[in-house]
Amino acid sequence: MRKNEAFPRRFIKADDVKAKPIVAVISHLAQEAIGQGQDQKEKHVLYFENGKPLVLNATNWEILEEAFGDSDDWPGHKIKLYAARCQFQGKFVDAVRVQTIAPKPAPKPVQPVPEDELDDEVAI
Repeated sequence: MRKNEAFPRRFIKADDVKAKPIVAVISHLAQEAIGQGQDQKEKHVLYFENGKPLVLNATNWEILEEAFGDSDDWPGHKIKLYAARCQFQGKFVDAVRVQTIAPKPAPKPVQPVPEDELDDEVAI
């Protein structure tokens, strides 16, 4: 048994996505008290349709806002969560980063050809 199995964490951490990124669909965004005792701070938490939530930082917020606009419009969008090396307090650490997944464009409707442009002759 691994440590993360014996002591499961409530939120996604870099270790959870280091070996394999996670693709998730955003459910909703909430503001919650994170931490314990005097260390509690209000933070934004991104929830997904399945799996653990992610405490958002400013970098990930900006990525989502640039792609999807106002946070009220984020639910239903698909994103990829992955680990990246980032500098934090002068040291390089693993952090969770988000990557937006653009929805597949809808197929273009086939325009009918006007009858006067149809050519029944076959060129040989």
